[in-house]
Formats: sequence, C-alpha cells, structure tokens
Amino acid sequence: MELLKDAHKRADSAEVYEVESHSIPVQFESGELESLKEVETRGAALRLIKDGKLGFSTTTNLEDSSEVVKRAAETAKLGDDAGFEFPGDRSIEPLDTYDAEVAGLTSGDLINYGRKAIKSIKDFDNEIEVNVNTSRSVNKVRIANSEGLEVEEKQSRVSLTVELKDVSENDIFSFHEREVAQNLKDFKPEEAVELAIQKLKWAKNQAKISSGSFPVVFTPKGTLVLFLPLLAGFDGKNVFQGTSPLDDSLDEHVFSENLDLTDHGSIAGSPARRSFDDEGLPVERTPLVKSGVIKNFLYDLKTAGLASAEPTGNGLKGGLIGGGDFRSPPSISPTSLLIGTGDKTFGKMITEIDSGLVVDQVLGLGQGNPLSGEFSNNVSVAYRVEKGEIVGKVKNTMIAGNVYDLLESGVELGREADWIGGGLRTPPITVDGVNVVQKG
Repeated sequence: MELLKDAHKRADSAEVYEVESHSIPVQFESGELESLKEVETRGAALRLIKDGKLGFSTTTNLEDSSEVVKRAAETAKLGDDAGFEFPGDRSIEPLDTYDAEVAGLTSGDLINYGRKAIKSIKDFDNEIEVNVNTSRSVNKVRIANSEGLEVEEKQSRVSLTVELKDVSENDIFSFHEREVAQNLKDFKPEEAVELAIQKLKWAKNQAKISSGSFPVVFTPKGTLVLFLPLLAGFDGKNVFQGTSPLDDSLDEHVFSENLDLTDHGSIAGSPARRSFDDEGLPVERTPLVKSGVIKNFLYDLKTAGLASAEPTGNGLKGGLIGGGDFRSPPSISPTSLLIGTGDKTFGKMITEIDSGLVVDQVLGLGQGNPLSGEFSNNVSVAYRVEKGEIVGKVKNTMIAGNVYDLLESGVELGREADWIGGGLRTPPITVDGVNVVQKG
C-alpha cells in the first residue's frame, strides 16, 4: 500500500483505513417511484503519529498519496498527544458478514420490495401518504498500519424504511419503521409494514393525559430515549475525565437487577456484525451491566492510552444509530449493544398499567444533559394507556427524567427484542416515575 509507505517516511508510525462501497438506493415519494441510483465510493483515511502528536487526513484520490500525507503531517504539528501506539499484527477470526444474495439484489428487486410495502399500507388506508426507501450496499474495508497489522472485511446490508404521514384537518401524524439486515434470510420487510399498520390503528383516536408522574412503556425504538444518555456514562473518555456519573461505580450495584447490557459486535444476526473495529482491533464481547452491576466501560485506542486501560474494540467511525463514513476519525461507540430480555409480552406490559403512556418516538433525541443522564423531549409518537388498554395517540406532550433514577429499580423488560438502527437490540421496557407534561 503506497499511501502507508509514503506516510511512514514522514512520521514515526501511520495507519490507513481504506473503503470501497457500492450501493443502490431507491426512493418512493407519495407511493410513486421518485429516484433510483447506483453510488460508488472509494476513499481512504490516514492517521499518523509524528513526534508524539496525532495527525489525520482523508482522500478520494488513491492514485496520488502526496497531498493526503502532507495534510496529515501538517495537522500533527497542532494535533493532540497520541498517547498510544498502533497495534501490531494479530490473529482475527473472520466472520460471515457478507451475503452473496444481498449483493446480488438488483434495482428491480428493491423496487418490488418498495411497491409491496406501499400496497400493503394502502390496502389498510388509501388516504395515508407513504414514502419508502429501499437500499442494498456492499462495503469492503481494509486497515493497515506501519506496525504490521493488515485486516480486511466485506460487509453487505439491505434495508427498507417506510415513512407514513396521516394528515387531518387539525393534525399531522407521521412516523417511520425500518428493517435492516446483513443476510437476506434475516430480512423481513413485512414485519416493519405490519408494525406500521398496528401503530396506525392505535393512532385512529386522540387521547389526553394530565401532567404528572406516570409509568411509561418504551417500545424498542422508544428506548433510545434511555440508552443514548446512558451510553455517555459508559464512554471511557468521560470516565477518565471524571464527567461520567459511573466513574467510581465499577463492580457496584447501580441499576435494577433485571438490567443486563452487553456490547457484542460479532454476534450473529446483528445488521452491524463485524470482526474488527475501525482501528483494526478485534471486537469484543464486553459486559457493561450484569444484573444491575457495572462491569466494564468502552475504550478506543486513544482513550485506553490516556486511562492506562485495555482497548475494547470500540473505535468506530459513527455512532449507535447512525454510521459515519471514512472521513470521520474513530471515536468510542458501541458495536452492537444488547439489552437483556424479560418474560412478559408487550401486551402483558400494557395490561399492567392503569394510567400511563407508550412512547415510540420523540423529537430531538439527545436533548437535555446526556452526561448527567437527563433527558427532556417532546413526543412525536406516543399513546395513552388507560386501564390496561391503548386508547389513542397523544399530542403536545413532553416527557422528562433521569435515566439513572428511572433504571435504578422497578424496571420491567419485554420478552421479544428488536434491532433498532442496526446497532441496538432491545425489548420494550417499562419504567415508572417519568415526568409527563401536557401542553395546551
């Protein structure tokens, strides 16, 4: 790899992250085919360490390495202290992350997925506005560094997203459902469509809830309200800097004994399954919470160096619910986050609530003070529960709370878990004492 050789000549050590990607995105607007593309991307990101400083640059011109090496060397002059060394060659078990059937999907196949989804929803309610995005992609990632490490992996992915909008005289109700998989055998777009139709049924009536403190059932998608701020507490950088509420809590009982959290990037069935992170380290199975007890934190190379800890294979270009491309430097992120399940069906969880909410989607994920665990969000998709039944959708409603308080005790976990955003597998979760504010 010429880029790596040239970079090593101008630095103490260097790393090249190279990606080749081919995708076919298909878009339907208001039930009609709007666009069809084929997108190819090839690029590289260079990190180098020079005089103990970290430099970074990217390029899409892989034929001429001089400019990207020059830019990376310049950024190193003012860069952060590296505090780590690039890992040497190591054995990494290859995983089945590529499916030839997904790679072989044509634009016609993707159009058929979209049309079938639209028909199913229109058969239920012809007045609903339906937008659909389908896509298949194949990515080839290669990481090499001057210490002898060289790893390569090919990953496939197929997805379908339905966006529904129900417009009435006094209200606009919109939401989305998504299905994504690495393998065609795991791809079930009909389940996303069925769930969307169920939520339309629940939303046929409007309901109100008074302001106060209530139990809330968070659907798998709704649990992002809880877990996005919670993950800030497991970020090794925040732990090292003393800004995490969990920095002195290792091996302590902090959460409900029902709660288990595990980062497991190599788990079969994950849409984000991988054998190594974006720094070339093997992904680990890292328990974060076991029966409510804090067991580990997440580290990338840089933060592990600062904290004198072992990296956990969590240096990624992107985050929990959205990936970054090669132009992003790696930072701490879970690979595939797994929330343990319970023994109750979603229906049973609803019947146990006399007065409360089901929360599915909110506006402005991450609002509040994530470092302290505080969240405060307007709900975009939520339903009123009265005497164990969903009676209608609510609007002009806000929820707020602290995830550390809400998950401390009285947590109920559902039996069935879903993949959300490609990197989170979670059941529905019931917590008590969520602050609810009804506006207007």
